[in-house]
Amino acid sequence: MAVVAAVEAARRFPAGTGGYRLAGEEASLQFPVYVTEAQARGPAKLRVSYLSAISVAPESSELSGSVNGTRVGWTRIQAPGAVKVVEFPLPEGVLKPGYNAVTLAASQRHRVDCSTEATYELWTQIDPSRSGLVVAQASDLDLKTLAALEPDESGALPIGVLLAERPSPERLERMIGAVQAVALVGRLARPAVSFGPALSGRAGLTLAVGTAAEIRGTEGLEELGPITGPRVAVLAPRGSRAPVLVVTGVSAADVRQAIATLAASGDASGTPPGTRLADLTRGTPVQGGESLTLDQLGVTSREFDGRLLRVGFAVRFPADFVPADYGKVILHLAGGYAAGLEPSARIVVDINGRNAASVPLPYSRGEVFTDSAIPLPLSLWRPGLNRVEISAQLPTAADRTCDTLAPGARRARFLFLDRTRIDIPALARAVRSPDLAAVKAGAVPFLAPNLPANARRPRLVLPTPDRDSASAAATLAARLAIAANRVIDFEIGNDEREAGGGAHLIVAPVRALTPAALEAVGLDPAQVRGIWEGRAETVATPGPFGAEGVVTLDRLRRNLPMRCALPALTTPLRTASAAPAPAQAAPQAPAPDPTEAPADSEADLVARWDESARGLTVVPAVLANAWAGLVQRAAETRDLALRLAGGPAPEAVPLNPRASLIIAQGAGGRLRDGTVVVTAPNASILKASVSCLVDPVVWTNLSGQAAFLDASDGSLTTVQPKRVGLIETQARGLANLRLVSAAWLSLNPGAYVAMTLVMALCLGLATTSLVRQLGRRNR
Repeated sequence: MAVVAAVEAARRFPAGTGGYRLAGEEASLQFPVYVTEAQARGPAKLRVSYLSAISVAPESSELSGSVNGTRVGWTRIQAPGAVKVVEFPLPEGVLKPGYNAVTLAASQRHRVDCSTEATYELWTQIDPSRSGLVVAQASDLDLKTLAALEPDESGALPIGVLLAERPSPERLERMIGAVQAVALVGRLARPAVSFGPALSGRAGLTLAVGTAAEIRGTEGLEELGPITGPRVAVLAPRGSRAPVLVVTGVSAADVRQAIATLAASGDASGTPPGTRLADLTRGTPVQGGESLTLDQLGVTSREFDGRLLRVGFAVRFPADFVPADYGKVILHLAGGYAAGLEPSARIVVDINGRNAASVPLPYSRGEVFTDSAIPLPLSLWRPGLNRVEISAQLPTAADRTCDTLAPGARRARFLFLDRTRIDIPALARAVRSPDLAAVKAGAVPFLAPNLPANARRPRLVLPTPDRDSASAAATLAARLAIAANRVIDFEIGNDEREAGGGAHLIVAPVRALTPAALEAVGLDPAQVRGIWEGRAETVATPGPFGAEGVVTLDRLRRNLPMRCALPALTTPLRTASAAPAPAQAAPQAPAPDPTEAPADSEADLVARWDESARGLTVVPAVLANAWAGLVQRAAETRDLALRLAGGPAPEAVPLNPRASLIIAQGAGGRLRDGTVVVTAPNASILKASVSCLVDPVVWTNLSGQAAFLDASDGSLTTVQPKRVGLIETQARGLANLRLVSAAWLSLNPGAYVAMTLVMALCLGLATTSLVRQLGRRNR
């Protein structure tokens, strides 16, 4: 059942890592929205289109909207069967030119169930296609106000690159560079690039890149007058035509200079809450050694009267951070809890969806604490954005009667103070190889930390430079530029075997890739082509959202990323059987959530209980693990020797048959020689899948040696490498060397135990030789 838009157009909210769902008893979503001066002067309204769970009780649940800290309206939450649209007029003067902070907050209670588990059934889903600020279309756009460009129905910003004929590689380089510059200036979290005709409608931007001779004939170009040098200009929307950004000059050098000018432009002004939120959406950057209060991270103090309080914040670790057990982040919690809680009451801390700590709330009389230290292991953090969620489970005996309207049900149970802080220890700085987390966090290896100025340019390889493949490559390049916070100077090529160039980003359908390219990133070419045999033959014309075309109630209820949908196929889909996979290959059923640990098998459970019954001590267990590690090292050495001698190759990365896109990275001794391959069954599926991959909710989960994306629902499964190397990124110093060594030993416990045994043996021999010379001998 489709949701058909029949209301006035709005300036929609941009996509972010928080998605569009308000889950639990208390939740909020924040969006930084940039408006021009003309838009801020005119009348404005806040429109909210939402769908709610049937378990939400309307008499005790409400949805409110705020702009720059001013509450502009609220409504009862009551939309279980169809999308409901509400509008709140904005008081004059609330909206300011620049960035504005728009907040949607929900307070939700269950209809019939008062248990803590029932709180997970409460949700309100915001429909991004019809929610936003109802303001006039920006008619005063210029180079500094490009952040006011409007997203489409999915929250992504469409960028249509004008292309009438096949461009040369040099011109394609300039086009992709201009796309990256637009993404940086607009502070995009989700670009959606396409090559072809000009865009129409309010959303997005048409980009005309080239010399004056190359873009001659572009509609409205005469408004710029004579072009005598580097030129960047915005053509205002005319009729149904979207705004046009012209990046031109007399020569190719002029165009490159114009791209540099574009990347350095932009405006970060706005209201204090808006500018602060625009910075917080990318996560607070940390380098190690910081102490940050949650007030600095955008969290406020609050009293809570429900059963499950969830407070979240985001921090951004360096791209060359090594996650391992060589240190701990300390969370110093400040707050209190009321008397009368059940013994099961506790505080749980999750990092990136994985449980990091669980602390009971033991006192039945309640407690107020100012510095409750909770250690969080560094091994659970990862390069780039990290999401931390603090949950307080607060059941009471009164919950068993479940009278949601009783006065006692609104009694405060927990106090959370924003002076809670986290202390970040010194971080080991080196790049794990292979690790896609470093790629999505800082565009490593294409912009490696401390890369010399004379280093070779990274290569963007397009074996089949058709429009769909080029669109996918440009979208990826823009997303990597956002991660690196600068334009990446890619060199375009069509053969990965060509000499020269730095790190390689290869974007192509699987049939255009050589077996060597797939093997370089650990993939078996026969297996990959086997699972995609049927889909490689299909031909499709993707719409704005692929197969779905529009937002649907089913997709809203399932909370699927709106751009994650595959295009309709014009030929029957043949189900291809996968090639024989190794014993460690993924099963043919849908892969589980990578954040969830697999359940123990019966044999594992019996073995663990058997060890407990025998009283297996810690030292033998460590020795057994060390032996297993040494055996694995010996096997890896044997595989390497066999491969060098022309023997069989080691086992390839296990594949997920349901994947519509594979992104994998090859291991290398130097960052500048790294290779990342992005491939799909055909060009149209490649474009649709990449559009799903760069969704902030999906992109932040990228890690490991390879990732498999099912673009029909946005599910991402990852495969961790069997061996991980560490590559230097910092100037050599004793402090960082100590941390990197500790990280390496924690990642290689077998080597740690072996070193300990060798040191103990040396100590024993030294002691024996020393005491042998002391005392008197008995005759």
